[in-house]
Amino acid sequence: MSEIKDKTWFEEIFDKHYEAVRNYLYYMCGDMKLSEDLGQDVFLTLWENKNKLREETLRAFLFTIARNRYFKHHRRKSVNLKFSNSLIGSEDKEYESPEYLVQVKEFDEKLQNAISKLPERSRTIFLMNRLDDLSYRQISENLNISVKAVEKQMTKAIRLLHDSLDRRL
Repeated sequence: MSEIKDKTWFEEIFDKHYEAVRNYLYYMCGDMKLSEDLGQDVFLTLWENKNKLREETLRAFLFTIARNRYFKHHRRKSVNLKFSNSLIGSEDKEYESPEYLVQVKEFDEKLQNAISKLPERSRTIFLMNRLDDLSYRQISENLNISVKAVEKQMTKAIRLLHDSLDRRL
């Protein structure tokens, strides 16, 4: 490939996949800044290996690199999971009672805590499905696992969340 074609190809791949890779990393680590940094590393590795890639395995390759980058970082430093308040929208809160707002905030904290305590794989798959609206098939392709494995992890995540929230409510 010529250098101009390389740059165009890379820009297209980056635009198409960066957000999904960054979100995947965020679901694993819970830190947006770290997920952005690791996401940049993923695409740097992609650029370095551009001549060795096959188009049909590109997406799985990106997610494999992302997972490996996260584990490499995680081994060096313990990461605290911090979810943003993205699960609660900001729609017309001025009309809601203070008691309701307190209850919503308390439930959100319980939910965030319960999600953060899920096993890593279950948490990642659960968030990819619920926040990114990815189908089980899309998740299986991204993570290079079977659809059945995704189903099992979702069932496990939902059961654990249900059990955790039931005890706390």
